Amino acid sequence: MDFVKIWNLFCKLCMAAAILIIINSLLGDFIFRIKYSFPKLSATSNEIIDTYKEPVQINLKQDKYIRAYGEKDVYALKLQAEYSISGFVVAKNTNFWFRDVMRSKFDDICLMDIGIVWGDLAKDKKILYKNLKFKSTKTLGQARQLQVRCKNCSDMPWSINYVDTHLSHTHLIPANPNVMGGLLRIKKNDIVKLDGYLVDIYTEKSETVALTSMSRYDKNTTSRGYGACEDMYVKQVQIGNKIFK
Repeated sequence: MDFVKIWNLFCKLCMAAAILIIINSLLGDFIFRIKYSFPKLSATSNEIIDTYKEPVQINLKQDKYIRAYGEKDVYALKLQAEYSISGFVVAKNTNFWFRDVMRSKFDDICLMDIGIVWGDLAKDKKILYKNLKFKSTKTLGQARQLQVRCKNCSDMPWSINYVDTHLSHTHLIPANPNVMGGLLRIKKNDIVKLDGYLVDIYTEKSETVALTSMSRYDKNTTSRGYGACEDMYVKQVQIGNKIFK
């Protein structure tokens, strides 16, 4: 009988803890979104974003570090290259549930993920989605990935290699709250342009958090950036003709 009471009490405590975790997660996500919900428009542009051109990357020869603030901690970013990417948005992810329970340092500083395609992939969204399906996810193992599924591989108008080299899953670090607000305004199927730097991420104690990919041609976990993803410090975001910086 005592065992049954103890077990019932244990179950109730577990249920209460689960409810508190869920409430904390929902509240944290709500506060996160409200915090960045009202960005100020910095400028407008008459220049149409070119979704066909390759990302522009200018590697830096000298080591330069800047300080960046996550939601909780402070980080050192090593600037690896000036970087600009334009394209068609196929996926976006800010739903990193259990922020305060399962948050890694990477989650703390990289506040959003975005999947972008360019070149022939960005020409016609009907053809794109007829052949490919995209989803940006965070696994229970903390990995943040862009899942790409081929619907009709044999009849695709592009090779698998072309697809692999004309899409990017980019982890975004906003330069300031206004940039973050602009990033949150991005929706699937938007035409966007991001300007900033590719960066390696370190803690203030020089512990490595993440290394960025430096190529659009790497595509597995043996690459410089785990999973070949770019870590980008974003100084300016353009959505259509609207610019936030």
